[in-house]
Amino acid sequence: MNRGICLYLAFSVLSGTLLALQFHWGAVVLALLLLSLFLRKVTFTILLLCFSFLFISFLNTTIQEKRQKTVLPSEPSPNVFQIVINDIPTIDGSTFVSLAKIKREKVLLRYYFSSDEEKRQFQQVKPGFACEVKGELTEPKPNKNPNLFHYKNYLAQRGVYWILDIQAFGECEDQSGWKHALIHLRFDGLKKIEREFPTSTVGVTQALMFGETNMISEDTMQAFRELGVVHLLAISGLHVGLIFAILHYFLLRIGITNEAVTWIGIFFLLCYILLTGASPSVIRASSMLIVILMSRKVAKGLNTIDSLAVVFIIIVLYEPFSIFNVGFQLSFMVSFSLVISSSAILNTSSSIVQLLKVTLVAQLSSLPIVIYHFYEFSLIGFLTNLLYVPLFSLIVLPLCIVVYFLTSFLSLEWLLLIYKYLLDGIQWISSAIASFPFSTIVLGKPHFLLLLGYFFVIYIVFIWFEQRKYILSGLFLPLYAGSHMLINTYNPYGEIVFIDVGQGDATLIKLPYNRGTYLIDTGGEVQFPKEKWEERKNRFSVGEDIVVPFLKSKGITSIDTLILTHGDLDHIGGTEAILEEMKVGDLLISPGSEEKGEMKRIVKIAQQKGIPVEEALYPHSWGGDKDGLHVVSPQDKEYEGNNDSIVLYGEIGFLKWLFTGDLEEQGEKEFIRTFDLPIDVLKVGHHGSKTSTTEEFLIETNPSVAVISAGETNRFGHPHPEIVERLVRSGITIYSTGENGAITYRFRDKKGTFSAHLP
Repeated sequence: MNRGICLYLAFSVLSGTLLALQFHWGAVVLALLLLSLFLRKVTFTILLLCFSFLFISFLNTTIQEKRQKTVLPSEPSPNVFQIVINDIPTIDGSTFVSLAKIKREKVLLRYYFSSDEEKRQFQQVKPGFACEVKGELTEPKPNKNPNLFHYKNYLAQRGVYWILDIQAFGECEDQSGWKHALIHLRFDGLKKIEREFPTSTVGVTQALMFGETNMISEDTMQAFRELGVVHLLAISGLHVGLIFAILHYFLLRIGITNEAVTWIGIFFLLCYILLTGASPSVIRASSMLIVILMSRKVAKGLNTIDSLAVVFIIIVLYEPFSIFNVGFQLSFMVSFSLVISSSAILNTSSSIVQLLKVTLVAQLSSLPIVIYHFYEFSLIGFLTNLLYVPLFSLIVLPLCIVVYFLTSFLSLEWLLLIYKYLLDGIQWISSAIASFPFSTIVLGKPHFLLLLGYFFVIYIVFIWFEQRKYILSGLFLPLYAGSHMLINTYNPYGEIVFIDVGQGDATLIKLPYNRGTYLIDTGGEVQFPKEKWEERKNRFSVGEDIVVPFLKSKGITSIDTLILTHGDLDHIGGTEAILEEMKVGDLLISPGSEEKGEMKRIVKIAQQKGIPVEEALYPHSWGGDKDGLHVVSPQDKEYEGNNDSIVLYGEIGFLKWLFTGDLEEQGEKEFIRTFDLPIDVLKVGHHGSKTSTTEEFLIETNPSVAVISAGETNRFGHPHPEIVERLVRSGITIYSTGENGAITYRFRDKKGTFSAHLP
């Protein structure tokens, strides 16, 4: 086969797939493909093959996309379903989650245990169990904030269109057969680690042995992300190569012929994909080895780049939506970059220099994908990878394998203790290093053209690096990344975003040209007392999972003033995450609210970080005054709850705004007695509760737009139908985060536009 043709065919398949799914990226890849074919002056046969593969992939993706629909009927009332569990369930706290099938269609099961005893009974539920259940099918919720993880699309790309909320389990029967054997081995292996390994090592051991990361604590994951070494907690090509090499050597040593060893190796690799959860990196590495081994049987053999291309073609034609998987993107991008850079990497005899080059290539090639999905990049990732990659490859992974298999036959407490101290030490050091200032740089989610520019810049850097133009290549990328940061920071457009935090409030005010960044409240969730068995290992946090990622996606790392309107948890519950992740200039709180339990803790954290804390009341001067934001309430220092919320009035983007916190009827009366301030946009008080937004208040303020921040189908019934009717009767345009998701007002000069994330 003509060397390089597989690579052309892979790019043809990528172009055809993207043209069907994301036309602008497909057009870019197609243009690059045509340019390359023209410059290389390829033969007509190769040209015909490329266009054939492009057409086939486009047609294949279009057909598969049209088949992306459910065959299950939508019936709102609870029904009885016959389900077959086809994945290893996740049990966390009182929650049971698993993939299952109903009439050959995949659904996501969700069930809540009623007791610790019931939870223990479900520990043995495994793939292949067939159960009769009573429940209700509900559609997965779409992402309700810009730039954040789109769970509904994530499930749809895997053929899941329904969540089955189970109310009651009936009889379950183990109907697993031979096809579940490998998954059961994985299940038993994960349970063995949970039973026999020290608690602090369970998550990392499961990740290294079986590719399961659910048990890794969020603190450890966050530390590894910030150090740029989170890929070491997934099974990589290095893991696959090491295990395959050990198996290959062992089989040859016991006298098995080379021919038989090859076929045993291929069978093992196929099994290993299933044993480790079929993650993209394992599929890529194992499939590449299989393709190389098979090609040696029928021809001269494929080189590494051709085997990588063949595997890419097979995977994308079989599952086009895999190109949206972050692991898939990183695995193939880094592997491709390492392969094409192999000559430059291997042109030195020094293993240390080779390690430096491999780390540099891997870090640079992954950068565009990392900042697109996670909005930040590890500044110390290059150094940490130099330390962590050899550490995990030469010590942690081999020791993990040895400990796992030896403990199956022997009781080796001393070995487990050594293993525990090693992993505990690594996790402690990782958290300590990650806490250093400037360990990561937040760039924000790049626009399409900016992201395209990153690929071009990194390509140029690679060329200059091979030409030994080290100074130029060392300056070009930082200059481009700096330009990206400047565009985000000194954007001529300003924004006011009512972030959808469920039942709560969080409002971002970002003024043009970095004149000011303010955050009013941080969202949060009311916590109810739980028994030990009900507590989740990785609990959802509005601050960590919504507000901080949203701010980072905007390239925001600094908040001039954080305003906490009052002490309710649905307004301040996410504050700790903000104080940990963002640089905060000062903190404004309502007078007397510090005595409230959570607020007292927040004030203490702020003071420990050296953040000035001020009590705000009318008339109060603060940094936002120069930008036209004025504190108009409370008017006394006695804290009485909602009616002592900090209320802000200001003219921003040529509209007059009133941000009311949880202001209720009494507070509204005091406001209209004191002020005569007609407004354009009203942030409706107390989430649209019946106790706020009186007729008199609306007449006096006369807003044209009302924004309600409330959770969809929240337990309090906000907004109250009477309030909604009152707003409608007054001719006011209503936006609600519960229905519309995040509400954004974007402005420049004398023009501005409202938009809702969900139409």
